[in-house]
Amino acid sequence: MIKKTKRQISNKQRVNLCQLLGNLIENGFSLNQAFDFFQAADFLNADLIVLAEQKLQEGRPIVECFEAFGFSEDQLLQIELGEAHGNLALTFQGISQQMVLMQKQRENFVKAVSYPALLVLFLGLILLGMRYFLLPQLLASGMIDSQNLSVWMIQHVPIIILFSTFFFSGLVLLWKQTGKRQNYLDRYIFLSRVPLVGRLLKEYYSAYFALEWGKLFDQGLELQQIIACLLATEKNSLMKELAASLQQKLVQGRELADQLKMYPFLTEEFSQIVLRGEVQGNLGKELLVYSQLMWQRFFARLEWLCSWLQPVIFLFVALLIISIYIAMLLPLSSGMEEIW
Repeated sequence: MIKKTKRQISNKQRVNLCQLLGNLIENGFSLNQAFDFFQAADFLNADLIVLAEQKLQEGRPIVECFEAFGFSEDQLLQIELGEAHGNLALTFQGISQQMVLMQKQRENFVKAVSYPALLVLFLGLILLGMRYFLLPQLLASGMIDSQNLSVWMIQHVPIIILFSTFFFSGLVLLWKQTGKRQNYLDRYIFLSRVPLVGRLLKEYYSAYFALEWGKLFDQGLELQQIIACLLATEKNSLMKELAASLQQKLVQGRELADQLKMYPFLTEEFSQIVLRGEVQGNLGKELLVYSQLMWQRFFARLEWLCSWLQPVIFLFVALLIISIYIAMLLPLSSGMEEIW
């Protein structure tokens, strides 16, 4: 029995797995042949490869074979839809490209945050040291007045920072717990209205939906067939709930493009692209091109945010350093004036 299989393969290995699978399938390999090749080449964890092969031989859905590799829910859904429209090679290649870009932005984010975070931690320790060691001695000596604003800062700022950290951590945990009780549509409709996060969410899911729907339309499937395909996916997801919602509205005689405007986690242009594609008869290709445009816009925005994040954090750190100097020097200078 394999335990904690999600931790037995790294993100880099998942990228390599998708790249190799895409290339092998494109060159005529079946999944069984690809897994046999991985075993012969001693690629990845042998137990995971054997487990995936066993599931294939048992006739299980392809997506179940990849659950043990630690792919995200969105990536597993892409694989499941790839099986439906028959272009698994393109699906795996697309997943690998997205993972490479996400990893790059993740590394940029860590670089932007790590050094300023260490500075903030160091300054926080200085404030705690001043509060519990230096300040009591200065107050006992009578060199500073306990009513001084700087004294109040030294006494309360560490507590405020600590309380804020616990408060926001609690909000995140509360959101995760309440989110489990909400359906995907309600959850993402709410998130799409959050400043900054909402913009990123719209661009990500517009690119994601345009890519998957574009593949299905490009294979010649009709809208009702695509909805049935999405509803047949095993796990619940935003795309599956959206398909169910669209099915109800379309039965009432509403147009697809008009209905898509009602979902705030999709861009306004998404419905226009759908309307244009339906009129001109090349909806699949237009959605695929639009998905490329939206992926570029999404990753460009992430890169822009990372480039601005570090200067903003450094500005905050600089203000914190100045505040510490003021907190240290003003009480002492006022105390010295009283002595003289």
